[in-house]
Amino acid sequence: MSVRIFLKVFFLLLAATVALQGHAADITALRSWRAPDNTRIVLDLTGPVKYRLSADSTPARLIVEIDDVQLQGPLGLSTISGPLKSLHFEKNGPGQRLIIDTTLELMPKIFQLPPNEKYGQRLVLDLYEKPVAMTPSQVAAVVTEKAAVDAGKVLSPKPVMPEPGPTKAEKAEDVAAAARALSGEVPSVPAVVSHEPEKTLPLPVARPAEKKPVEKTAELPALKTAEPAREKFDGKRYRNIVVAIDAGHGGEDPGASGQKGSHEKNITLAIARELEAQLQSEPGITAVLTRTGDYFIPLQDRRRIARYQHKADIFVSIHADAAENRSAKGASVFALSLKGAGTATSRFARMLAERENRSDLIGGAALENSDDVLRNVLADMVVAGSLEHSLRMGRNIIGNLDAVGSLHSRNVEQAGFAVLKEPGMVSVLVETGFISNPDEEDRLNSKPYQHEIAKAVFNGVRRYCVQYPAPGTYFAWLSERDRDRPVLAASAAGAKKNTAVTKADASVPGAASPAAAIDVPPAFVRHRVVRGENLTGLAEQYRVSMNTLREVNRLQDDNVKIGQVLKIPAH
Repeated sequence: MSVRIFLKVFFLLLAATVALQGHAADITALRSWRAPDNTRIVLDLTGPVKYRLSADSTPARLIVEIDDVQLQGPLGLSTISGPLKSLHFEKNGPGQRLIIDTTLELMPKIFQLPPNEKYGQRLVLDLYEKPVAMTPSQVAAVVTEKAAVDAGKVLSPKPVMPEPGPTKAEKAEDVAAAARALSGEVPSVPAVVSHEPEKTLPLPVARPAEKKPVEKTAELPALKTAEPAREKFDGKRYRNIVVAIDAGHGGEDPGASGQKGSHEKNITLAIARELEAQLQSEPGITAVLTRTGDYFIPLQDRRRIARYQHKADIFVSIHADAAENRSAKGASVFALSLKGAGTATSRFARMLAERENRSDLIGGAALENSDDVLRNVLADMVVAGSLEHSLRMGRNIIGNLDAVGSLHSRNVEQAGFAVLKEPGMVSVLVETGFISNPDEEDRLNSKPYQHEIAKAVFNGVRRYCVQYPAPGTYFAWLSERDRDRPVLAASAAGAKKNTAVTKADASVPGAASPAAAIDVPPAFVRHRVVRGENLTGLAEQYRVSMNTLREVNRLQDDNVKIGQVLKIPAH
């Protein structure tokens, strides 16, 4: 080869190399997601780039300059929504300018993300309509001043309730009056009974002397049916329990995927909406969603939306699991482990937490400020107090999920789930099943099955609210009301027993007197538990306290099984 030909080839290769190195990366795709308070624009890249917000930007036009980058073909958005008016690229020397025209002033947050298992390099633009994040100092102040108090408000198992109606002295007088009624010393008995026809308790004609004791007996059912004024719910004095429902994943983060093309983010949102509807229809509960559509929310923001925006008492994160073993199936419930993300009650729980915690990397979240380390330390101090209650609520949910389908784990597992680490909330994560299992994928996409899953979670949450009523809430009012009912219920039941004794044995020497017959245990009806029923619902249905049902049936906890026969005190 001659020197001239050699030099020509050399300079051609050099020119080609310079041309290839003329730009750092290519922009391969452009996507957009709309959330309630922001719009996200994502640029897929073949490598890292340098970028800046141009000084030429105006309130109605944002210009992002990206150095040494080229477009792989024409790129644009199929639809423009929200505050976006238009979006296009302009050549800017060896780079590009992304020009975004808007209908209102937006606050841009721009950051770059490295590749992960689902995506390559990305440039993310989050355009906020208003500030939503609290500064670290503000968060620390909220945690130190309020979180412990709020946690105590939610977690107090036996609250001291304010009197909604009569004073304590009046209440004591009511109890004393009821006691005098049982012993036959109430001077106002004729006034109470006079409005009732005497034929309701027929007496033997030959024994008019027995009439007076029977009148006392007839008065007792009136005590049961006449509702005291204090049982009227005072909506101004008592608040609702706020339950935040977190539909896992969303937007850029699809979550797990099934063999038939299902995405976890869609299933979790469907179940979350169903659960919201069921909880919202329940007296004493206000249900809210952390996300209402297909968009991404960082794990930290999910907690903050629940706690600081909605002031939630309870946080339930809904997910659908995946595994390499396609036969893996069943639901699970998880609570937080305070020993760090690397510790868990099982290898399964640890791997799941690690996968769920990667959602921020997949969905595209900027790295948290290092000042949040202080917040996390303070959070640990308060979360420790709510952990036991999270485990209790989790056990209630597992008991109900067992009646719907199979369980992957029968115990509440624990691991370092980032989404659960918020002070002052009772928090659990529910894996509704394995989307990687074809049969469970079909069920999880079924509306009836979604309803049943949501119903199981609903029953578990409601049972917890009844078991551990927060002071000043509707469930605390129910607890106060039910504490009064057993006395009145026993009186009414005793009256029925007494009536039977009077009619059958009034002529028998030594027969029990009406007053003595009051102490006889009430009669029972028997109830066989069917699918979907629980102790809380049965207590409401038969208007008896849960304590009474537990004592009568010698239950160690509030769990009942399908087919189990319970004794219910008759009224």
